[in-house]
Amino acid sequence: MQRLRFWIRNVFGFSQSETNGFLILLPAMLLILFSYPLYITFFPPSKISNEEEQSKIDSLLAEWDFNPVREKKNNTITLFAFDPNTAAKKDFDSLGLPTYLADRIINYRSKGGSFRTPDDLGKIYGMDSTLLKRLYPFIHIKPRESRLTDSIPYKKPDSKKRAPVILQDLNLADTTQLKQIRGIGTVLASRIIKYRSALGGFVDQNQLKEVYGLDTTVVKMVNTQFYIDPSFSPTLLNINTASESDLSNHPYIRSKIAKSIVAYRFQHGSFNEIADLLKIELIDQTVFDRIRPYLTME
Repeated sequence: MQRLRFWIRNVFGFSQSETNGFLILLPAMLLILFSYPLYITFFPPSKISNEEEQSKIDSLLAEWDFNPVREKKNNTITLFAFDPNTAAKKDFDSLGLPTYLADRIINYRSKGGSFRTPDDLGKIYGMDSTLLKRLYPFIHIKPRESRLTDSIPYKKPDSKKRAPVILQDLNLADTTQLKQIRGIGTVLASRIIKYRSALGGFVDQNQLKEVYGLDTTVVKMVNTQFYIDPSFSPTLLNINTASESDLSNHPYIRSKIAKSIVAYRFQHGSFNEIADLLKIELIDQTVFDRIRPYLTME
């Protein structure tokens, strides 16, 4: 034992007290290491029987139908121009609308409801925004007068009377419809739609004068064939939450004004009303009246 103590002290550089502690700790460590293997040797664990559970699983598998008969669905989707006020159920099926949505649209119409704008279709419960976005370019809603006259028997028009002009919604017009106006080509039509998108929609037909390249004569011709729905609501900017980037991206809000709005919020807190914008030095009554239709606090 003395030799072991001497060897431990020389090898590890322990003091006499540390050597005594090591000699006590070493057997305890060995006991801990080999306790579990020894326990398993003398007290082997009992085997868990899962025969009952396995038999239940086997019975369920035996009754399971791995080849269920699935309802065949028509995966062919054809996109075409349609009027949700008159389209039949088979038209909705071809467009890719689920059956329950087609039934809700038809049920809504049967109760006297009608769609005035393509956005109204999004009010149908269950209408997915992605689906509506895909259908949006193909939604062509006839004016109410046109739908009413569809059921009236055709009468030969009086040669002395001019055929009525069916106006189109300026906020829903595509490039093809705009190019029907003499003086508007592909470039100008795309420019009008791009500016409309940047604004969030036209609220006044005079805004067409702000589109670069459109002269007064062409604007007058557009106004004779297009209209703005009085119920149209443009895309709104929340002055209490919009970032400086979102504000400055609007054509009517310069970068300096956007910074001033954000700085005002930082110094004074949220705006209590939209008219508080007039407290900002860079926003006078003219600027305020121009941007007011595109602002909200909700």
